Amino acid sequence: MNRRISFKTALLVALLVVAVVPVLTVGLVARSVQRGDLLHHVGASNLTLARSVAREVESSLREPSNFIEHIGKVLEDDKDLASQSVELAEEISSTGLFESLFLLDRTGRVVNVALARNAKGSAGDYLGMDFSRLPIFLETRTTGELSRSKVFLSSVSGDPAVMFAAPAGEGVVVGTLGLRVLSDISAHANPDDKGTVIIVSRYGKVIGHPDYSLVRRQTDLGGLDIVREGLAGKAGTHTYMVNGESHLGSVVQIPGTGWLVIVEVPLATALAPVNEIEMIFRIATLSTIVLASLLALAGRSVIFRPVTALMASARQIAHGNYDVVPLPRSFREIDELGGGFRSMADAVKTRESELKERNEELAMTEEELRQQLDEYQSSQDRLVESEERYRQLVESAPDAIVIHCEGRYVFANPAALRLYGADTAAQLLGREITDFVHPDSRQVVAERIKLLYQEHSPVPLCEQQVIRLDGTVVDVEVVGIPYTHQGKPAVQAVLREITERKQAELRIRQLNAELEERVRERTALLEAANRELESFSYSVSHDLRAPLRHINGFGLALMDECGDVLPDDGKMYLERIRSAARRMGQLIDDLLDLSRVSREIMRRERVNLSRIGRELAREHQESWPERRVSFEIEDGITAEGDPTLLRVALANLVDNAWKYTAKNEEAHIRVGATDIGGTRAIFVSDNGAGFDMRYVDKLFRPFQRLHRAEDFEGTGIGLATVLRIVQRHGGRVWAEGEVGKGATVYFTLGQSEGGSMEQIPKG
Repeated sequence: MNRRISFKTALLVALLVVAVVPVLTVGLVARSVQRGDLLHHVGASNLTLARSVAREVESSLREPSNFIEHIGKVLEDDKDLASQSVELAEEISSTGLFESLFLLDRTGRVVNVALARNAKGSAGDYLGMDFSRLPIFLETRTTGELSRSKVFLSSVSGDPAVMFAAPAGEGVVVGTLGLRVLSDISAHANPDDKGTVIIVSRYGKVIGHPDYSLVRRQTDLGGLDIVREGLAGKAGTHTYMVNGESHLGSVVQIPGTGWLVIVEVPLATALAPVNEIEMIFRIATLSTIVLASLLALAGRSVIFRPVTALMASARQIAHGNYDVVPLPRSFREIDELGGGFRSMADAVKTRESELKERNEELAMTEEELRQQLDEYQSSQDRLVESEERYRQLVESAPDAIVIHCEGRYVFANPAALRLYGADTAAQLLGREITDFVHPDSRQVVAERIKLLYQEHSPVPLCEQQVIRLDGTVVDVEVVGIPYTHQGKPAVQAVLREITERKQAELRIRQLNAELEERVRERTALLEAANRELESFSYSVSHDLRAPLRHINGFGLALMDECGDVLPDDGKMYLERIRSAARRMGQLIDDLLDLSRVSREIMRRERVNLSRIGRELAREHQESWPERRVSFEIEDGITAEGDPTLLRVALANLVDNAWKYTAKNEEAHIRVGATDIGGTRAIFVSDNGAGFDMRYVDKLFRPFQRLHRAEDFEGTGIGLATVLRIVQRHGGRVWAEGEVGKGATVYFTLGQSEGGSMEQIPKG
């Protein structure tokens, strides 16, 4: 015998399910969504940081490669071994880039050596060594171009290093570059989620890590999936295990090196916020179950008492007693159910009278049907008139109107006959529509007809080609709507000839193609001019730097060797010569930076200027801890533009503010954003020396200075560089100031390269 569940138990279970299931469902869905959002956010943040570090590493390798090419060209012009030795020593001491420089003859023998000051051993240990089997020597001799070796452990410093080689006359100059700077970059990257930045060679070895002991041990990460994916050129975010702990890592490849940048964070750290919410959810679920159980047990007896009385009333009605005993007062729904029982009994008594009334209603309905028939006949007459008006409209329409059913034409108005070149409708009716559709348009026509028959809705206007009876091709615009022809599904199409318009569009496209070709020619000429300018800049840099280095080097040697015999005036004059040489070198660097800003290819992305401002403030305070300068950096200052160029612009403005507040005991520098005339402007202000507004038009010109060099050093290039960067972003820059009360420089950013040459707002 089947034992059915009681109403009391069912009520208790139902209350528990209604209370607990929604809480569990919402909690689990929220946890899953939040977990996915959090992992996506952390992955995207780490991937952005990895790309930034990759660009920084790529930039750090560009200077030594340019420098080794420069040394090769210098040594090519200088054939004397003694002079070459002096040149190598000067180059390695003046730049500090390389651990060692070797000059090899055409056979690969070492003929000249220069070692860094902290290098182990002496130059004599390497003279005469045979480097003829060195891969980069062979590559450079074969190609005659700059080459770079794979990563190896330097015998000079014991650190990971790479070699750069460049032609030097008939021989080759080889420089060893230590890669400890990669670990510095990793240590300073500072991921927001307390993660770690790792740089890995193309063979899976760690070459950059905040923990430098892992670099020295050449830790091998080649077995990790994230490393294999990165070496295959697939940038992205992965989850993997390291020493039994799950990690979330993002990987990108450094262009031109095959090296990888990995930004990783323990998965438990990344998911910590979700785990906290999950604990709260468990406590809330348990509390809900307990509360629902108590409420169900308390309410079960209250609900069941009136239900028992209701069951007794139902038994009386089943035995024909329609005098229902009133139910005890209970919930509104149960009271309504009792009233329904009483109404049912009353309804049975009154059924007979209702049937009589319905007979009378049927008689009235018959009369109404006669009236409706008369109205139907009138509507049919009006329909005939409407059809006649429609026929006249179609016959006189200037556009071609056709109807096709089951793939064949069944109607065509006079305009359609003219479009297809027919004399009578018989030349079209009954023929398949595909006979008049150009092959290029048949696929589109078939798809549109399929939609019309299946979805029974109009299709939008489109262009296609039809073939006239004489074989000529005509361009038309077509719109179709569903139609019924003799009880069968059909399509009514309206066609308008657009041949003349298409010919005009073709002429316009031809003119556009000619214009694009002219633009390409002008672009090629501009690119050639840029290449010539870059070559000229490099030549000027090399030709001017060499004598300046000689002046500075020999001045230092003269001071060291003859300083005891020189009078005080002579020492002062010698120091002025060296200071002038350094200023000239700085001026050359600034000019090259200004030229480079104008030539760099721009890339646009969302840039956090507040974060850049804080980094610049921290760098200045760490470099000059003796100064008392307070920075005020607004939060949330972002802009759309090239991150490298915008950093250069903001760095120049912060440098200026730092420099011109040098004589203030309590200096204050502020970076913020404001609204000026409905345009968002970013500004850098200070309470320093300020300037006279009468000379503001000279402020952004190269070499123009409003203060004496003895008071504030500089070359006058910084603000000119800011002007060019802002112009390339389509914005403008201007300044306001007062002597002794500080200055403020504003700039806006537009949407395209170029921009107005106006710096001072009018009005």
